[in-house]
Amino acid sequence: MIDNDKFQTLLQTRRSTRDFLPTEVDEGLLKEILNDGVNAPSWSNTRPYLVAVATGAQRDRISKALIERLRENAEVKGMAANPDFTHEVPYPDGLLQRSQKVGMGIYEILGIDRSDKQARFRFMERNYEFFGAPVALFFFTHKGLDQFGTLDLGLYMQNLMLSATNKGLGTCPQGYLGNYPDIIKAEFDVPEEYALVCGMSLGYPSDHPINSWQAERLNIDELTVGSKD
Repeated sequence: MIDNDKFQTLLQTRRSTRDFLPTEVDEGLLKEILNDGVNAPSWSNTRPYLVAVATGAQRDRISKALIERLRENAEVKGMAANPDFTHEVPYPDGLLQRSQKVGMGIYEILGIDRSDKQARFRFMERNYEFFGAPVALFFFTHKGLDQFGTLDLGLYMQNLMLSATNKGLGTCPQGYLGNYPDIIKAEFDVPEEYALVCGMSLGYPSDHPINSWQAERLNIDELTVGSKD
């Protein structure tokens, strides 16, 4: 049996890293982390997901294209993101408040005033710079399994993130990286039946204060459904 204290520490120290060192991640270590994810359960063992890995010049090229598209959208009214997967915007009531709380926490520790549109936009760009991480991952699921494919992908990603944390690396899963599938699919040989869900930045965390901040963890009592009796 795995030591419970160590396991709890692993779970509790996994958090989203939003500032990375430029230090390269060893290719063998990266493959080991990606492979650890496959130990997650999957619907009928179908493994209906694919992963694209961008490093070096390819990573920089994707970053540049994403930032350019973001700036175009900001300048030309009507040009919007066109993700393969989307959600209600703004988030539904009840969930919106949780999201806003995270945003306020991040802006506060970064010293960004809510009214400072330029600084907020710059932070949006940091998403497409992968927060300085040397590795950008992009995740796809098979369209034929619908929500079950995305469920399997989430399980895979969680295993991957825990593995990275255990090995001293940081990760940041980013729905934002799924906004422009055409840019990502232009770089990788993605089968037509697979859709881009999201991405992830991966690397070694810096000592920036943002990495010491952690979003609130809800008590399970708030997430448990009661009986009708």
